[in-house]
Amino acid sequence: QRVSFSMLRLALIGGSHVCEQYGRIAARIRNARFSAVANRDAGIAERTARLLGAEIWTDGFDKLMSSHAAAFDAVLIHSTNPSHELHCRSAAQAGRHILVESPLAMSSRAAQSVVDECGRSGVRLMVGQIARFWPSVQAVKESLDGGKLGQPGLLRIHRWESLPSESSAERSQLGTRADGTLSTIIREIDLACWLFGRGPTQVFAVGRRHSTAPIEDWDYVQLHLGFSNGGMVIVDYSRILPQGDCYFSLSVIGSAGAAYADDHHNMQLLFCGGRPSGLLTGQVDKAMLSQLQEFIDAVEQNREPIITGADGLAAILVSEAATESIASGQAVCLAGGRNQP
Repeated sequence: QRVSFSMLRLALIGGSHVCEQYGRIAARIRNARFSAVANRDAGIAERTARLLGAEIWTDGFDKLMSSHAAAFDAVLIHSTNPSHELHCRSAAQAGRHILVESPLAMSSRAAQSVVDECGRSGVRLMVGQIARFWPSVQAVKESLDGGKLGQPGLLRIHRWESLPSESSAERSQLGTRADGTLSTIIREIDLACWLFGRGPTQVFAVGRRHSTAPIEDWDYVQLHLGFSNGGMVIVDYSRILPQGDCYFSLSVIGSAGAAYADDHHNMQLLFCGGRPSGLLTGQVDKAMLSQLQEFIDAVEQNREPIITGADGLAAILVSEAATESIASGQAVCLAGGRNQP
């Protein structure tokens, strides 16, 4: 069943780090347009609105909701992570569909409350996870779903970043925040669950930080996830590299084959028989366009988006188990969506 509308009107909330990317793809989205922008900095809000072709801009979310709620049908929430829960709940109560940048909330309890509120309000909720839409990662997922790799046995993910003074452009590509374990590895947790098609049953993690850093503001995290089918995930995250290029790589070893992807200069190596070849991709804009279009299509078609609130909640539950494991030095068991002793 399709929802009857001629053009979905979008409001961008926050998003100073993604406004340029949205500006580059705004003309390419189908059946939607930007109509409003809210940012705590009024100057940024105005510049972003002009870039996106939006008629309305305000210097705050509350002002947008109280004075201009009739001007948009859906919100794209890229505000600070601690604000996600409040902004999602307010938008849902106003009957506005929601695409919220991961993490969905700062705890599993808060995330569940958002999911429940969206259910009561009858609005669509999608959790933004741009890494799922990277062409290289999508190729790996398609190989798994098509049976070319067999059952996944080992997934290794490396993400190495520069020091916390990284530029806003880098942050927009990496999607990270210094909010502790939750935001440090939430993307990798979601990728692991998605590629394995299930959540883990065992979680073990270690973390390291500078002595002067806030608690759980990790400079290095290693995460081990164990799955009921015997599969395992190892995630290495570090943000202590010198200023410069960051690096992401992902490799899967399955029962019938293996696959590898990275973002090194956006060059993907193809091995399909004969001589190998390279494919240069500009994956950030393409991934953002694909994610936004999926959200728009889900609203139009009155269906669940491919990344649901339940997916966002599941990743947070695993992140909480990882935080517990770092603190205790012990593995944490997960069963039925809850931590078990």
